[in-house]
Amino acid sequence: MAEAVSLKDGIGRQDLRTVRRRFLGLHRERLRVIARELTPNQRAFVDLLPLLFHINHPTLPGFAGSDTPIGIPDYTPTQAVLRLARKLSRSFEYKKRARRRFYIQALYLMGSIGSIAHTSGSDFDIWLCHDPELDSTERELLRLKARKLEAWGKELNLEVHFFIMEVDAFRNGKLDALSHESSGTTQPHLLLEEFYRTGVLLAGRYPVWWMVPPEEEGNYTQYVEMLFHKRFIDPLDCLDFGSLESIPVEEFLGAAHWQLFKGIESPYKTILKLFLTEAYARDYPDIRWLCQETKRAIYDGDFDLRKLDPYVLMYQRVEQYLQGRNEKDRLELARRCLYFKSEQTLSQDQPQLRDDWKREVLEVLTRGWGWRRGELVNLDSRQNWKIDQVMDERNSLVRELSYSYRLLTDFAREYASTDAIDPEELSLLGRKLYTALEKRPGKIDSINPGITRNLYEERVSLHYTRTRGDQYAWFLYLGEVNESAARVTSPLKTAACLSEILAWCHLNRLINLNTIITLYPKENPIRQEELFAILGTLNNLYPPHETHPVPMAQLKQPPRALSCTLFLNTGIDPMAHLAKVGKQLTTERSDPLSFGSAHSSLVETIEQLITTSWGETLVTYHQGTRGLLESLCLYLRMGLQGDVGQHPASATAHCFNSVRGGSTARRVEKLFNDVMHCFSESGTGLNSRYLQQIEDDFYLIHYQNDKFSYFPITGDQEVLDILSEPQRSFRPTTIDSLSLASTPLPCILRHNRAGAIQVFYSTQKGQTELYILDEHGALFHQQMQEADEHYLLVQQQRFLKGMLLLRSLSLPSDQPSHRYLLDAPEFYHLSRNRNGDYVAEPRTPPRHRLPDSYMELRLISEGLDLNQSPHLLVCGDREFSSLEYGPELYGTVAQHLLDQRIGHKAYPIYLTSLEISGIGSEESATTIQLLKFKKRLEGRLNQALIKLKP
Repeated sequence: MAEAVSLKDGIGRQDLRTVRRRFLGLHRERLRVIARELTPNQRAFVDLLPLLFHINHPTLPGFAGSDTPIGIPDYTPTQAVLRLARKLSRSFEYKKRARRRFYIQALYLMGSIGSIAHTSGSDFDIWLCHDPELDSTERELLRLKARKLEAWGKELNLEVHFFIMEVDAFRNGKLDALSHESSGTTQPHLLLEEFYRTGVLLAGRYPVWWMVPPEEEGNYTQYVEMLFHKRFIDPLDCLDFGSLESIPVEEFLGAAHWQLFKGIESPYKTILKLFLTEAYARDYPDIRWLCQETKRAIYDGDFDLRKLDPYVLMYQRVEQYLQGRNEKDRLELARRCLYFKSEQTLSQDQPQLRDDWKREVLEVLTRGWGWRRGELVNLDSRQNWKIDQVMDERNSLVRELSYSYRLLTDFAREYASTDAIDPEELSLLGRKLYTALEKRPGKIDSINPGITRNLYEERVSLHYTRTRGDQYAWFLYLGEVNESAARVTSPLKTAACLSEILAWCHLNRLINLNTIITLYPKENPIRQEELFAILGTLNNLYPPHETHPVPMAQLKQPPRALSCTLFLNTGIDPMAHLAKVGKQLTTERSDPLSFGSAHSSLVETIEQLITTSWGETLVTYHQGTRGLLESLCLYLRMGLQGDVGQHPASATAHCFNSVRGGSTARRVEKLFNDVMHCFSESGTGLNSRYLQQIEDDFYLIHYQNDKFSYFPITGDQEVLDILSEPQRSFRPTTIDSLSLASTPLPCILRHNRAGAIQVFYSTQKGQTELYILDEHGALFHQQMQEADEHYLLVQQQRFLKGMLLLRSLSLPSDQPSHRYLLDAPEFYHLSRNRNGDYVAEPRTPPRHRLPDSYMELRLISEGLDLNQSPHLLVCGDREFSSLEYGPELYGTVAQHLLDQRIGHKAYPIYLTSLEISGIGSEESATTIQLLKFKKRLEGRLNQALIKLKP
């Protein structure tokens, strides 16, 4: 033990040199420990890092351009390092240059590296401190170089993370944004304490914190200023990361969120850190920081590497804290965490190594804990633990994570007075915790957060059993469990549908394609072929050992579907059911959603798996037509929310239990993807509507009140009624490819355009069918006696153009009216092609006028309600007023028109124009409303005309 640094007469330059030498010696020892844990190539990576940031060389790893900022102060590569560089690049030659400025201030390793908790799989967290004067281009080049070196480390089986640091900004609280590796603003002081306790200087400037005696920690800022002012130390030799003089209480809330977030993936490391944060919170505001204990030991001359191991110090403080609270179970968990983190196996004899200090430290600790060989054997076999033990351990870990989180958040809320943490970052962490820990029906929860490597079972049993509520469910048992044994055995998992239980097993790596799965009872509706077909689909959808962490940026948006998989009619053959109830199966009507002469749907059950951008897998079970539509609306909601720039995920459907299973799956898959395209940005958008026939009914799917929903429509006439409803804005309607194929509606609606008025007509069997799409996508339909095409086109054009002219004249002066005059109605003739499909051929209305003998009939009114508004019917030069004629108005007009016709022919009466003014006037009425009004008025006139017939 070295002599303590005396501060009785104040500190001097010699004392400061002694302190600096001791810190540097401790760091050199930690680097030696690190080197012993690494392979030769990995050691070369660590040794070369300072050189790679000191120079730019195109043939060395990480080269990002000659303009990348470089140069580390007080760094000169050793001959050993230069030899390593020449092994990587034969052309490399090191030329020492005098630099006016060093842009890389320092490189630090931090975290568990070099401690008892450091293993071959530990991350390398590297703080890269740079000159604050770097511009944005230089900083981006530095980030690029760091990313390239991270990739090089990955090739050497090192998980390397560079944190680009501007020290002055860090000291002032300006931190990197929250990410999977960066805690953002959630815990800056706790992060600084960990850095002072665990950081290892690779090259460059040392932390000025070393030079502040433990007694002066509360006066840190003034003391550092004194050291600089009196020139005891040179500011260019050190870096000031800041002090631990005071910590906002809100930071404990942020730390709880961040540690719980990290605990989802690394629970054993996280629980120790959470317990330490609890201990710090208990001492608040007079916190005894562990880094200060380390500094005190160095000042006292007691810098034994084993005593100052960061994880041993952390455990000892946690032990004191939990013993003080008499929490024996939590203390045992803390001990397991340290033991597992070290990856030592004390129950197994190891070859005697010259300096196996980790094993020696753990042997001393475990003897003090009273652990016996049997317990060590159990812990050392952790990688072979099976599902029941893993689930018990997982529940214990989640329970402790949640309990510690509540303790810290309650403490923070009790004392908090300011908002020191970015609320958005807390929200993101909260969302991550919600997705990982929240249990919800149908959500596939993860049961193995790094507890063991292999959970695969050789044999499991699946039972399809009636539940207490007279429903059926699936029960999972480990091993061979028959029906009698199942009565006295608790199931491992219960689910309403087969795909949920298989997905749970597959995603948790409990079963694979070699697992023997026994089905009970014998009359089980599932065949082995169908079972393994579903498993094969899951294996393709979620390949084993393939995991993707969720970027924080995705948590800023609502969860959206990344995939949607449908399993139809699991264990059900709808064709057999139809035959059993005597419905005809031989038919040319082959649509699985309206099949056969009975128009039956072949979709009886839907098991829907959705994987979200938040990393969740959700399973829902649906039945019948209503269930199919509900699952479709769920797919739309999950697929179209969040980032609108993302292309929606395609749906896939599978059906393995019917002779028509393939065609049924393809039909449903196409339906889902067609509807998704319809409502997506690449289609016609959220203002669309989609019409689908299932069995004998139609269903209209739409987006209304911020959600997707549907409603049933009975019969073709109600379809026309719904389509004719006025719309406030353009709402195009898409008709499913196999629905209403015998009508012209799909053809008509495919031509629909916003702002256009489109007229479609066809004539057959003495009848003319007239369809008009208005500017908002509403469809007007009128059936009339066969009309001459010439007169029909001229008449419709005259009426619609007159309506547009009046509409343009009624607009306010600040709105352009020319659009109504330029957007002439479009005309199409409907006919069938050789395949029997409807086609719409454009028609141009005749340019010449109607003959002089043509009698015009105009309506002049103050509103669309003829029962309330006085109105005039004008026939040529003759006016007929509702005030004068009252109920006899329509009969009088019909008689007048009949008298004017040659031969008094009683063919239908049609209105040629409308002139509406006043409240509820024409400019506020859509075309469809005016067309319906015209049709009602013509109906009254023609009814009166019929009564006049002899």
